Order: sequence, then structure tokens, then C-alpha cells
Amino acid sequence: MTKINNRILYLSGYGIALILFLYFALNGLIASVLSDSFPNVKFMLILALINIVAWTVGLGIRRYINRFANDQRKQVKKTFLGMTVLSWIVVLILFSIT
Repeated sequence: MTKINNRILYLSGYGIALILFLYFALNGLIASVLSDSFPNVKFMLILALINIVAWTVGLGIRRYINRFANDQRKQVKKTFLGMTVLSWIVVLILFSIT
């Protein structure tokens, strides 16, 4: 595979994984907040997992971006930022539909 195909594959995988992560994490947080007692163990556990996964994904993306040259690095950062914003929009649409 060429470098452009790898970049598209990584970017689309990141977008899909981010959409799934955000949807299920926010759905779990909302479900735990609506329980009888708040804050509960489920809320704290989900919040801790969200932080751990977000830091891990962020470090992985930083390592992936640092592999590029300086001129390409800015372009890759912009595409990941665009995919992140697009993923948030998709998650908000999914929450408004369901």
C-alpha cells in the first residue's frame, strides 16, 4: 500500500473508532447520571475509562504525527482535527436521532 492509502486508512479508522468511543462513553455517562444515586461507582469508573482511553489515543496520534516531516506534519494535524470535529458532529446527530 502506498503512503496515501495508509494515511486514509488510519484517518478513517480513527474517525470510526472516535465515533464509537464518544457515543458509548457519553451514553454510559448519561445512563449513570440518571440512576437513583449520584455520583455512583459506575459514573466514576466510566469517567476514569474515558480519561485513560482519551490519553492513550492522544499519545498514539502524537506518535503517528511525529513520524512525518515538518511540512507534512501540519497537514496531518489539520486532517486529524477535521476528523475529530466531524466525529463530534456525527455523535451529536446520533444522539438527536435516538
